[in-house]
Amino acid sequence: MSQLPVTAVVARRPAPGREAELEAWAHGIVETAAAFPGHRGAQILPPGADRDELVVAFSFDSAEELSAWEHSAERAAWVAKASGLTAGPATAHSLSGLESIFSAPLRASSPPPRWKTAVVIAIALYPMAFLVSWLVAPQIADWPLWAKVLVNVALIVPWMAWLGVPWVSRLLKRWLHP
Repeated sequence: MSQLPVTAVVARRPAPGREAELEAWAHGIVETAAAFPGHRGAQILPPGADRDELVVAFSFDSAEELSAWEHSAERAAWVAKASGLTAGPATAHSLSGLESIFSAPLRASSPPPRWKTAVVIAIALYPMAFLVSWLVAPQIADWPLWAKVLVNVALIVPWMAWLGVPWVSRLLKRWLHP
């Protein structure tokens, strides 16, 4: 089975008066990360009305490729450059699995509209829902409703998380992220 993409999200609070410099720094580190193997994209969210931190999300094809970036001399140099631009330590976490499906490939632009996300989900859901209804439902027709729903969920959710949505997202990548 192929690995799912991994996204690292880092939030940094700008030092007072250094907001523009920190945003320029973010664009520089994103440009440097783009040269690394497995890099899928990045997104920069500047401080706004809903948050006082600058958020940078880096997406890579695998945890190993993300780790190579995180332990690189290039990244270390960029992190050192940020020390005077930030107030307090950076906060970071990684996403993998279902929560990262629509964060990859990340781009500097906004994510796809919700209606496009819904189309991807519907395209991925239809074949599995059809197969479950056709092949499995007749076999469990006499089961209690809660058990039938449990079987449906147990079959459909893994399909959606690990195969259906990632595959359809890759297939429609240019449409999702023009």
